Amino acid sequence: MPAADHALLLFSHGSPDPEWARPLEALQMKLAERMAPMPVRLAFLPPAGPDFMTVVESLVNAGTRSLTVAPVFLARGGHVKKDLPELAAAAQARWGLGITLLPTLGESDLVLNVMAEWLQSQVTGR
Repeated sequence: MPAADHALLLFSHGSPDPEWARPLEALQMKLAERMAPMPVRLAFLPPAGPDFMTVVESLVNAGTRSLTVAPVFLARGGHVKKDLPELAAAAQARWGLGITLLPTLGESDLVLNVMAEWLQSQVTGR
């Protein structure tokens, strides 16, 4: 299979608890199925792994030349405002990648509406 020049990277908090990552791994698998053959990878902040630069390096080695990064956070805290832009800038400088940073999931009305529907159904049964 030829290398994909564009990939999607899901970026999230890390935790030493492996169960913590399961919903994110499920999201990655769903997206990989929908977006094939585009690579969809998952990177975490320490203490979890793999970390951002390790995943980006593996994508670059596989032929990726541009990357969309989706911060899987509900809100724009320090990791999204400071850490992620610094990591993206370092990756751009090191590998010459084109990198697009998406907004956090909580900035999407679509995501918030789905969450509200789910919560309503849990509380009211409808």
